[in-house]
Amino acid sequence: MDGKKQVFQTVTQKRWKTFQWSSRLILFILILMVPIFFITLKRGLKPPLPLLANSSRAGHSLENPVTPKNLTDKELKKFKGFDYFLRAKTKIDKLKKQPAVSKTASEVRAAFYVDWDPQSLFSLQKNIDKLNMVIPEWFFIDPKTDLLRTEIDTAALKVMKKGKVKILPLINNINESLGEGEFDGDLIHRILHDTNKRERLIDDIVKTLKKYDLQGINIDFEEFKENGDEPIIAFQKALYEKLNPMGYLVTQDIMAGDDDFNVKALSKYNDYMFLMAYDEHYASSIPGAVSSQKWIERIVDKTAKEIPSEKIILCFAGYGYDWQEKEEGETITYDQAIAIAKQYNATIKFDNNSYNNSFKYTDSNGKKHEVDFEDAATNFNTIRFSDEYGLAGTALWRLGSEDQRLWTYYHRSLTNESLKKKPFDFKVMKRVNTRIESPAYIGDGEILNVIADPAPGKIELEINKDETIITEQKYVELPTKYVISKFGNVNKQVILTFDDGPDPIYTPEILDILKKEKVPAVFFVIGIQGENNIPLLQRIYNEGHEIGNHTFTHPNIALVSPERAAKEMETTRLLIEAVTGRSTVLFRAPYNADAEPTTEAELKPIALSKAQNYYTVGESIDPNDWEKGVSADSIYKRTISQYEANPDKGIILLHDAGGNREATVEALPRIIKYFKDRNIQFTTVSHLLGKTKDEIMPEAKGPFISLDNFIFDFGYWFGHFITATFWVAIFLGFLRIVLMAVMAFIKKWKDHKYPPVYSDFQGELPKVSIIVPAYNEEINALKTIENLLGQDYPFFDIVFVDDGSKDKTFEMINEAFANNPKVKVHTKPNGGKASALNYGIELTQNDYVICIDADTQLKTDAVSQLMKGFRIQLKNNEEIGAIAGNVKVGNENTMLTKWQSIEYTTAQNFDRRAFDLINGITVVPGAIGAFKKEAIEKAGGFTTDTLAEDCDLTIRILKNDYHIINCIEAVAVTEAPESLKEFMKQRFRWSYGIMQAFWKNRDACFNPRYKGLGMVALPNILLFQIVLPIFAPLADLVLILSLFWNYNDPDSLHKILIYYIAFMLVDMLVSVIAFIFEKEKLTKLIWLIPQRFVYRQLMYVILFKALRRAIKGESQSWGVLTRTGNVATVK
Repeated sequence: MDGKKQVFQTVTQKRWKTFQWSSRLILFILILMVPIFFITLKRGLKPPLPLLANSSRAGHSLENPVTPKNLTDKELKKFKGFDYFLRAKTKIDKLKKQPAVSKTASEVRAAFYVDWDPQSLFSLQKNIDKLNMVIPEWFFIDPKTDLLRTEIDTAALKVMKKGKVKILPLINNINESLGEGEFDGDLIHRILHDTNKRERLIDDIVKTLKKYDLQGINIDFEEFKENGDEPIIAFQKALYEKLNPMGYLVTQDIMAGDDDFNVKALSKYNDYMFLMAYDEHYASSIPGAVSSQKWIERIVDKTAKEIPSEKIILCFAGYGYDWQEKEEGETITYDQAIAIAKQYNATIKFDNNSYNNSFKYTDSNGKKHEVDFEDAATNFNTIRFSDEYGLAGTALWRLGSEDQRLWTYYHRSLTNESLKKKPFDFKVMKRVNTRIESPAYIGDGEILNVIADPAPGKIELEINKDETIITEQKYVELPTKYVISKFGNVNKQVILTFDDGPDPIYTPEILDILKKEKVPAVFFVIGIQGENNIPLLQRIYNEGHEIGNHTFTHPNIALVSPERAAKEMETTRLLIEAVTGRSTVLFRAPYNADAEPTTEAELKPIALSKAQNYYTVGESIDPNDWEKGVSADSIYKRTISQYEANPDKGIILLHDAGGNREATVEALPRIIKYFKDRNIQFTTVSHLLGKTKDEIMPEAKGPFISLDNFIFDFGYWFGHFITATFWVAIFLGFLRIVLMAVMAFIKKWKDHKYPPVYSDFQGELPKVSIIVPAYNEEINALKTIENLLGQDYPFFDIVFVDDGSKDKTFEMINEAFANNPKVKVHTKPNGGKASALNYGIELTQNDYVICIDADTQLKTDAVSQLMKGFRIQLKNNEEIGAIAGNVKVGNENTMLTKWQSIEYTTAQNFDRRAFDLINGITVVPGAIGAFKKEAIEKAGGFTTDTLAEDCDLTIRILKNDYHIINCIEAVAVTEAPESLKEFMKQRFRWSYGIMQAFWKNRDACFNPRYKGLGMVALPNILLFQIVLPIFAPLADLVLILSLFWNYNDPDSLHKILIYYIAFMLVDMLVSVIAFIFEKEKLTKLIWLIPQRFVYRQLMYVILFKALRRAIKGESQSWGVLTRTGNVATVK
């Protein structure tokens, strides 16, 4: 028996070599996948962005553009430009020997405000302190009722009030139902020719001015259809006579050279006349200067002949025009002009004859363009002329369109006198630091594309120091802010978009609804969600829907580094390519999906996505279906109300993941029905942009696409495997704990309800031999023998077997008990614990033996309790072959030994109570176990082919149809390892030995012949001591990763945590029950919490070490533990 080969032991290294090379091959493949994945990611094969036609360009053909009337030769001689005028003015002042009267304090510095461009509000907020008058476009005439209609922008009003400026709302005759909103002569005609309507309109104006505490009115009526100028003069007279006595300012906008205006007559009924000195060339004319210096000089001079100059406020342009060849020009802002020049690398020319800027370029479609625009340099010259001319002031058309450098001087007077007293520093106009916020927009729609990023500008200026006028300007570096091009007008169409998926529960339900209703949609997927639901991602594409990028882990792109943002987008794109075989150019940023972004947090993701070749898909309809507790009815109503409030917008944002989306699923059919009932079509982003799906989701290209597909598939299945492992581990662990508790309760109840029936031994009490094997136990052995001699059982002897100790164990025991007839001391060559036990059993003639360890002490009645167990009468005359004692830790002096004490009580002893119910105890502990000698001999005795000789023998006794019971009253106190090194050594022996014992007796596993052993106890070892612990680290990994990956999905995170915490609580509850059963102090359970988070991880290390040894097939010795002797004497 001693020379028998151990279980798993092999004489060759074939198994180990096979395992090594197989592992190396798998590891090599896995490692190879990493660089391939990152190479693919690094190469970043971005699909080309399809060219989009800007939705703002009307596309009106212009075969015969208007040629504005040029200055006549006589006028050219008269109007020689601002510098000549200023030079002449300076000479005249000198001849007068006194400068002109300064009007610094009374000069009007006005600006027009519009609420249809966010830039207008941004500019107002930033520059209100540079103004003393604002003309907001707030008053309109309702074309249906001919009554006053107001659109007061309360945010802007608040800024104006705080800035303490005069507020003169503009009223016009624009009819929004005509084309894109045009001046309607018929509309104003009805007012001018109906006294009641005229008086009602004037009265309503007065009421509104009073209500909002405004300071006057600005009239901008154009495109008259009158035969004469009497009607408008009569209206202006009635308005003035009503408002002037009340202290309100009455002002009117007049167009240069417009015969509809009798300027002289109208000036009588106006405090100021706003002369619109722009649109020298306009949308339907040939390209040219917006307002050249000589043209401005001419119209000012002409107007000043009709009315006093102190009534004239000169309106100057802050904008420009972009004329495409053979098409009408498009109005553009200064920022847009600079952005276009930067986009097409165009050179801006400053015309020192007209004092205007221009450049030419050819767009991506091969179309030729000319751009003419105003900037701060041209504005400076215009205002300089206006101030020196003696006009009442100036007004910018319009806030939001201007060059920001304007505000470096707009607040001050630019007269000769003022500049002499306080010269202007032109350096502030040479360096431009642009702001990140307040972007400029080109076009309309909800698909966004950044065409210019914020960048400082450098500009060179040439100044005529005599006249203080800018004569030359050169853009060295173009200053730009964010310029966003907007595409995709919906035009009675809507697009359903879903963010944060795919989700295994809600996405399939949404797809089923879309399939049933035959409605397309766009799904913006999170990479990690797609990786976890690859079949769903494939289904989305296969069912005809479009897929967009929503990052990999759903971070706020504005708050992470650009490198992290790029990797988020690249990884998700790679996933989409690998799974569907198609790429995507659609992106939506987490947390910032607004179709009109204005803040840095909203703008930064768009710019970063553009660098990755994406168009950003915004949204204008957001029912906030992600809100906790929101109902389907609320989602439906919010969606419809937002659409009806702005039917020109149609991209709807919903969510198919990220939490409980039952309400979204419920609301979706109602939303679809609403739009279908009104013949509003559902479409896709590709259709909205006039592109095909293949252009929006082009074929993925690259040498590693198939391999990337394999990598993501592997990740998908591996991820599902470890997730399943987590849930299986939680479920089976929970089930085992509950079953153990139930079985232990039933056993305890039966013992109480039906106390065991004892039979008397025939004759006197039987003798029993206590076998004590020892190896290098000189520290504990003496106390152990002395303790055993104190047993109250009358008939026992002690067989002490020294297994070839290298210390003085044998000499010490032999000398101490040489004269004690109850103690028989033997020694033998080292052969392991099993051989020592067999040796001692062979030496005894008694029918019963008790085996204990040499470091163990017994309670005084332990042997009596064990022998009493053999008298229990079992049903069906079953025979008891062995009895397991109750082992406790006797040296609880460190945290490690306290943990082991808890384990002995809550796991080993408690489990034996439970398995006692089904005759499934698999370990009669080596520290204290009683056997019938006959049962040992029938089972073949202790063997040396496993390290868990006690487990192996116990199983073989059960296989021989003996019954094994648990005796909790027979208490043994043993020494537990106090150091981590000794603990790991002991537990490795146990783990490896149990694996050996199971493998050796695997024929009994799931074998109904062996009842509780075969159907419960051995499967318990296989599942909970070998298989699940192998995969348990993966379950722990799932928990840890879930804390990070599910932070944006609280419901999923809470579910995982609830189950895990529930498992821990049930585990702790059972531990409490075990302690109550054992009558242990519950205060010791305080150490249970750290034990559960550390102890199990130590068991993982031990198990993997044991598995490695099993595969390697090397022989393993029993080993020696260092003893401390810290167990107190037990009585």
